[in-house]
Amino acid sequence: MTEYEIYTLFNSGRLVGVTSFIGSIIAIWLALRVANMTRENEDANVVQKLVSTAFGLLIVAGTWMAMTLATSTWVITAYNLDLLESRSVFSDKFIEYVGTTELPVTSPMPMQMIFLAIVAIMIVSIIWTPKK
Repeated sequence: MTEYEIYTLFNSGRLVGVTSFIGSIIAIWLALRVANMTRENEDANVVQKLVSTAFGLLIVAGTWMAMTLATSTWVITAYNLDLLESRSVFSDKFIEYVGTTELPVTSPMPMQMIFLAIVAIMIVSIIWTPKK
């Protein structure tokens, strides 16, 4: 495999990652909307709150998985570039930027984890904190 082929596959993976990201943002918006509607409903009981919470947390879990797969694209590319006997300086810098070639990737990047933690806290707090 050549550098060109590796970067072509990387760019294809990035397109999948962007599509997943857009879907995740829409799903997060929907989860926050459901949480807000649950909070505004005066007749919402514990079961409805639990279902809304589960829905929101499943969205966060799905987004975690999508972000992990997007991170995998970067690491797999760095891994494959590292296997090449001769590579460009650009590829060396790419591997250095990614920071690891260790597979499998089991979690998203730290900034993404912080983002998802904040979203999860927002969903749970919207549903479960008392209105004032």
